[in-house]
Amino acid sequence: MDYIASIPIREVAIFLPGSDRPRIARTVEDIMGILIANQWRKEPNDTGWQHALATCLRAMQGDHDASKARSAFVNVARGAGFKVLPDDGRQPRRRAKTAKTQRFGEWGHAGPLIRRGSGT
Repeated sequence: MDYIASIPIREVAIFLPGSDRPRIARTVEDIMGILIANQWRKEPNDTGWQHALATCLRAMQGDHDASKARSAFVNVARGAGFKVLPDDGRQPRRRAKTAKTQRFGEWGHAGPLIRRGSGT
């Protein structure tokens, strides 16, 4: 049997029930370990969980990109109500515009500065 090397993913952390620390996944194999852990609530015929596990297996076989396995894992974890970090689905917060910014623009003045030269 061929040795399957670790397939790296962008790091993801998940808080499972009964644990005060997150489980961290850095490889597809880590994701599979979390999916089959006893702390993961498995429901009969949970197609999301089955899909995530199958996507991990396909990534290990080279049929899928590792990012697909990570994405399937994050989706099923969120669907199960687990906290996932980093929160990939959350848009970064933008600073609220102040009255001054709305009135004068980002640069703090009403328009472009025009310098008039002394020699024409």
